[in-house]
Amino acid sequence: MSEKPKTYIINFYAADVNLWALTRYLHDSRDIVAYWNYIPLVYCVKSYLSAAELASKLQPYFPHGFMIAEINSANINGILPKEAWTWFYMEHHEKHELPGLDVSDWPALLPKR
Repeated sequence: MSEKPKTYIINFYAADVNLWALTRYLHDSRDIVAYWNYIPLVYCVKSYLSAAELASKLQPYFPHGFMIAEINSANINGILPKEAWTWFYMEHHEKHELPGLDVSDWPALLPKR
């Protein structure tokens, strides 16, 4: 897949949200290339899915509503740790396309979640 994944921000109301289950889905699902959660109740994810497709997959985790919006990484700003800003510009989708690397090197190369 040569196209880059889209970056989305997910905001939600916390009542009755099973954060453990949500995080488990984001971590284990093939739908999600990468994610972070530097701000409470806000997740940023990278996915090849459209916003509508991603909303459909996430709906069971949010009983009281949520919002997904695509992020334009060329037009974002704020005050976050350096690692959060670096995440927006990382080419997460290329982690499986690195030629000539020993698999034992991968833990050091994979993004921290």
